[in-house]
Amino acid sequence: MKAAEIKPYLEEKFVFLSGAIDKKGYLIITFPCSATIEKLSGEELKKLLIYLASINSSSNGDPRFTFIVDMRQRTWENCKHIFKVLQEQFPYKIEHVYIVKPDGFWDKHKISLGMSKYTFEHSVQSLESLTYAIDRNQLTPDLNGTFQYNHIRWLDFRLSLESFVYNSKETLHAYELLYNELQQADVSNNVARAQDAIETHMTVFKDQLSRVNIEPLINDGQHLLNMLKGTGSDSENAMVKTLQQRTYPLDYFDEARKISLVMDNLRSAKERCFQLWHQKKNRLEQNLQLRLFEQDCDRLCSWIASSRAILGPKYTDIGSSCSEAMQLLAEHEQFAKVCLNNETVIRRTQNVGDRLISSGHYATGAIKSQMNRLNDEWESLTRLLDNRTNILTASLQFHQKADEYLVQVPTWKHLCSLTDDLTAIESMEHLERLLQQHFNLSENISRIYAQICNDGKAIIDSVAPSQQTTNEYQFDFRAGAKHILEIVQEILVNHRYLDAKWNQRKAYLQQRLSFVAFANDVQQILDWIEKHGDAFLQKNLAVGIGKSLRQAKKLDKMHTDFEMAIKNTKTNAENLIAAADNMYNEQIQQQKLAQTNNTNQNAEEENADKQLNQGRAKIYQLAHDLERRMREFDERVARRRYILDINLNFHTHCEEYSDWLTQVELVWSTTGGDDDDHVMIAANCEEMLEALIEQREGAIEACATIEQEGQILLDYLTEVQSKITPNDTTPSPQYTNLLALIESIRKKTNDLEAIWEKRRLRVELFVQIKHFEIYSRE
Repeated sequence: MKAAEIKPYLEEKFVFLSGAIDKKGYLIITFPCSATIEKLSGEELKKLLIYLASINSSSNGDPRFTFIVDMRQRTWENCKHIFKVLQEQFPYKIEHVYIVKPDGFWDKHKISLGMSKYTFEHSVQSLESLTYAIDRNQLTPDLNGTFQYNHIRWLDFRLSLESFVYNSKETLHAYELLYNELQQADVSNNVARAQDAIETHMTVFKDQLSRVNIEPLINDGQHLLNMLKGTGSDSENAMVKTLQQRTYPLDYFDEARKISLVMDNLRSAKERCFQLWHQKKNRLEQNLQLRLFEQDCDRLCSWIASSRAILGPKYTDIGSSCSEAMQLLAEHEQFAKVCLNNETVIRRTQNVGDRLISSGHYATGAIKSQMNRLNDEWESLTRLLDNRTNILTASLQFHQKADEYLVQVPTWKHLCSLTDDLTAIESMEHLERLLQQHFNLSENISRIYAQICNDGKAIIDSVAPSQQTTNEYQFDFRAGAKHILEIVQEILVNHRYLDAKWNQRKAYLQQRLSFVAFANDVQQILDWIEKHGDAFLQKNLAVGIGKSLRQAKKLDKMHTDFEMAIKNTKTNAENLIAAADNMYNEQIQQQKLAQTNNTNQNAEEENADKQLNQGRAKIYQLAHDLERRMREFDERVARRRYILDINLNFHTHCEEYSDWLTQVELVWSTTGGDDDDHVMIAANCEEMLEALIEQREGAIEACATIEQEGQILLDYLTEVQSKITPNDTTPSPQYTNLLALIESIRKKTNDLEAIWEKRRLRVELFVQIKHFEIYSRE
């Protein structure tokens, strides 16, 4: 219910709600005595009371009201319908009803009788006693109170407030409808519709949002708040001064908060709609950006697909010759250049997508999907372009290397043949140079062949089915691969032939070099034997055996040094002979194997094998000539060693024997004159006899050994003299000296024999005497 609906009744001030409260804090509704309340029917009075009670009931969970019925200048008949409406039709709780006594006595009595049938609490008060029940400052002046109340101002405020609230609700409802309309999704799926959506959205702002104006309502609300602050007549200003501690002195029903809340709701609704409008505007603009971006991506993907379609039919053509491969590569590079020139457009479009994502676009997932699709399509095209470039480049390199190889095959065959005569070459430097050139030739052939194989393998690998499968095409490179394999097979046949010929020539060169090196090594050994070994033996043959033990030791030392010097030469000779024997055995095994396999050889191969076998035979012959020469030389060295050992032993034995003879002769010749010697002999005669016999036998044996060694030396000197001076039979000084030395040993031995005999007889005599003494005692 609105105040405008019951404005005539409110203007008459039949009843009013001033905002005053009783001591319990309940609002007071007053029926003044000045109004002709009897004009109102019960229904009209009910509307008035319900309206007044509803002003505060919405903010109070348990509303209660106190009533003051001023019956002065009234009768019971004029006022009894008031109490009936309160009893039967008032919807809220009644705390207490205060009845101001009427002026007539009978009216007071009627009140006492008439009020007995009502259940709510009531009391009849005089104006003086009413101030005890309700504070004077909560009573209006007509009831002798000080509470200031202006009914006209109150009615004006209520009418304005209800109009403000009503208009605000309408405005908020309009904002709500507009908000719901703005919330509706309007995402178009193409550029034209997206542009139309933006134009429509701008029309919404122009025709709807901008027409909703809340400023008049805000002004009305601010006016109402000013009214609650008490800006009015002097009496009202005086009342306001007494309530300066309150922001809104005349706000008895919390209306200021409600008004402020409505104003805030209006501002919030406007701000929310404007914010949503701007958000939707941004979203529609982003949607247009998305559709434009998708349109660009679709165009670029269509262009990439058409480029792939152009590239696809001739993708498997790799060329059947060098010139054709070169032409295909040039055409493809031109086509690739045209395609790659659009990479800037691709990158610019991707940068646009990145900027959209970084700006917080709502369709980040869709933009990323489009970017990934564009990137995949572009990478697919560039991969095809790069693969074809690599294939054609490898094809061109392969054909170039293959042509280079096949052109040089005749020259290489000639260089690997055995048409030149290598047997006439005796220089190792020349042979080593030829062998190095032969190895360089092999490296050159192998390098070009390896490059051809690598290029061919690269092409075969790059055109493999697993590497050349896309979503649109299944490329078939079987014809190109077959062509490459045919060229590789042709080159392989030539390479095997060249390898066999190269190995034959290498073997022959190595054998020739081995033969020359072997011959040089053999010759070096023979030269050393002739210049140093034979010369040393011949020189020492003239020197002979020496005349003393010192000379014998010196000659032995010289020969020992000579043997150490020839040790390395002998080892080298043995190694050469062993190598030649191994080579000869290998040749025999190869011949047996060839006979077993019945290998068919052409004339050139037979000639090469014959030359190799002849070279091995020469090496074998040289080795055995060297072996024979070394055997003769070793025999001479061993013979010289034997004579020097005999000579050293002879002189050593002679000197030792002479010293021993001197000592024995001195002992035997000086003993036997004094008594002490007789006593010693008598005590040890038997042992001395046995020692004497042993010494004699040792002397005889030593003398025989010396004579035997001396005879060997005499025979050697005779042999040497016959070789040096076959016609001269005069003994050499060494022979004469040696013979004199032997005779001297013989003479000393004979002299010792005579001394020994005397000594033996003497010792035997003592033995006999000793035995005689033993027998005599027995």
